[in-house]
Amino acid sequence: MKKVKIYKGVDQLGNLRTGKIEVPEGASAYEILISQGIKPIKIEDPSQSFWKTEIFKRKPSQEDLAFVLSQLSLLLSSGLNLTKALEVTSQQTEDKRIKQALLSIKEAIEKGESIHSAFAKGEIFPEFLLEMLKTAERGGNLEKVLEIGSEFLRKMSEIKAKVFSSLTYPAFVITFTLLSIIVVVEFVIPKVASVLSSLGKDLPLITKVLLFFSKLLGYALYLLPIVLITLFFRRKFISRESLDRYLLKVPIFGKVSFYFQLSRFAGTLRMALSSGIPIVRALSLSIGSITNEYVKSKLKNLPDELAKGKSLSELLKGTGVFPAIFISLLATGEKSGELEKSLSLLENLYDQQAMKVINFWIRLVEPIAMLVIGILVAFVMLSVILPISEISGGVKR
Repeated sequence: MKKVKIYKGVDQLGNLRTGKIEVPEGASAYEILISQGIKPIKIEDPSQSFWKTEIFKRKPSQEDLAFVLSQLSLLLSSGLNLTKALEVTSQQTEDKRIKQALLSIKEAIEKGESIHSAFAKGEIFPEFLLEMLKTAERGGNLEKVLEIGSEFLRKMSEIKAKVFSSLTYPAFVITFTLLSIIVVVEFVIPKVASVLSSLGKDLPLITKVLLFFSKLLGYALYLLPIVLITLFFRRKFISRESLDRYLLKVPIFGKVSFYFQLSRFAGTLRMALSSGIPIVRALSLSIGSITNEYVKSKLKNLPDELAKGKSLSELLKGTGVFPAIFISLLATGEKSGELEKSLSLLENLYDQQAMKVINFWIRLVEPIAMLVIGILVAFVMLSVILPISEISGGVKR
């Protein structure tokens, strides 16, 4: 009899692998994976995986992770080795999960595991950082890699905090207004409708429309569990690369996400070059920092092509992903010998573009929300008042 196990591991090329394997009775899942060239990080039963999924775990915030990476970078720059830096940082953090993760990373490194596979065992750091750590293993500057990761996470944390604080009030008002409308539609209007029916009167058109939408809402609630399950297991139905490609086409969100990908690519490449990392390794590092799998897949072969002496701007142009202005400014930097300056300009440019879109829609959210709420409230009030006036007219007669 075979048992199914879910695993997470690192293959011979250093790539993270996850999946399922069938384990015959008396055999070891660990040995099977090793024979397939995969070094296991975690092996568990599917039932355990479901209940221990990341959705139900309290993940450390991006701000906390940024601080940890910054602290590790600082300690490494001061002359400490990585295991000692991990030990010191774990002693200074109050978050139990971060402390446990840092100690597990330290233990893995002491056993001779690679840096990125050891950090993968911590299960708290984002995938883009694990990809960036591969470059550090090939001779890159580890403290600089950690600094780049810290800077990016801190920036993302600041943006999330800004968006969250701007949307809190409109979200609060919208939520309670919708709850009030649902209560009226589900409990008040049906009673009014039954009274009208007993008087032999027909419901006003606006009330009929509201009741129709009320029924649609009820059907939607029945479908909600199916939608949630589909979202939960979405990676079984569609690849991450295809999903990321479609996400780039989503209005507003896709544009903002793409701008941040461009900014991160330019910023990581700039910081890597300024720290003395050779351009081929720096390019690998910047590609590893990209979180959109579709964009990353278009760039994965560029370091090999760059090593053959080709122009970076021409290689990026050939991907069909980067905008013309990005290619143009990069080509100018290459020709003038001021590539880092051009990358800094591109980083700031796309950061500003992303924030411009975010700020524009944040400013519009509140007035649009108030307008929509006003229309909904007026619609509901009319659907209640008109039947009541019919009832009162019937009683008077």
